[in-house]
Amino acid sequence: MAQRWGGGTCNLEDLESEDVSELPIGVVGDEIEELFRQRNRVDAQIQRRLHRFDEERGFSDDGALTTRAWLRWKCRISASEASDRVEVARRLANLEITEAAFAEGAITFRHAALIARTSREVGDKWETEAEQILVTAAKEVDPFRLSYATEHLKHCLVPDGSLADANRNHDRRQLYLSQTMDGMFRIDGQLDAEGGAVLKTALDALMPPPSMRDGLGAGPRRADALVEMARRQLDAGTLPQKAGQKPHLLLSADIKTLAKAPGSPAAELEWSQPVPAETARRIACDCCVTELGPGDEHRVGRVVPGWMRRQLSVRDKGCRWGRCDMPAAWTDAHHIQHWADGGATQLSNLILLCRRHHRKVHEGGWKLMARGDEVLQAVPP
Repeated sequence: MAQRWGGGTCNLEDLESEDVSELPIGVVGDEIEELFRQRNRVDAQIQRRLHRFDEERGFSDDGALTTRAWLRWKCRISASEASDRVEVARRLANLEITEAAFAEGAITFRHAALIARTSREVGDKWETEAEQILVTAAKEVDPFRLSYATEHLKHCLVPDGSLADANRNHDRRQLYLSQTMDGMFRIDGQLDAEGGAVLKTALDALMPPPSMRDGLGAGPRRADALVEMARRQLDAGTLPQKAGQKPHLLLSADIKTLAKAPGSPAAELEWSQPVPAETARRIACDCCVTELGPGDEHRVGRVVPGWMRRQLSVRDKGCRWGRCDMPAAWTDAHHIQHWADGGATQLSNLILLCRRHHRKVHEGGWKLMARGDEVLQAVPP
């Protein structure tokens, strides 16, 4: 395969033997761009040959049953990619503008596949002008953005088909929530366009901003936002009742566990595996406690009553962790000396901490030390 580099001819062996570290960085960028263009051209030639190979059933010479099966076997590609390759090869011969742009290296295989799929979905409404519009867009945008253009085109030419696609996607919605052997919960599923947009809008509103100090990526912050959204629904008390009571997080723990007494059993969360004592202590900092006595005796009470929580919100105004700007609504009331250790539930022994920093104090082992004017300094373990 010959390639042009600044007026000279170079083959792949020359590129492999070249010392990249000696090249000016601008030249490296130009060559990367050119290599991608050449890769597109190679892909186009693969598709041309695949078209003939498929039409003349070349796969049968090797004992394969289909071109798709032959590609998976001989070229070691996935089933989905093999299917895409065959479909594009069959349609590309009738898409002259797309085929020419592909052969020039101006568009990628994914662009060509999108245009080919759109031509199939539009059917007899497909026309040269539509192809020209999509190829022009493909030369300027990535495949994901091109998919927006294909959706607009399909809605314009075959609105009933566009509606059928939306209904089909809605029917494919699903969500799975399962617990792994190590106690983690795994989420897997898919939503239609509207459902996904609703969820993303809600999560974006609750996602804490990125922080250089915490170094949390978008994934953990999005997970925190999802849990926060569920927690707020539970706290609001507006969800339908289950078994005659409002749904809530149920933690069962022995008082010895909360006091971290040696040999005490782990605490248990409903719908989950046993959790360590420090997790139980964090949850118990600010919760409703039901004490079970002998027989039918029991006492129910809020650890931090509502009037005290309101006073805390007025005093602290948010998370007390240094430079944390989480508002009071996003916080728990934390006992400086835990009530299970004899600490009093009074304002002098309580501070507000956001969920993330509350966890750092308990499970993370951080300490909060007073540093003049009641400013708290976080000390790592």
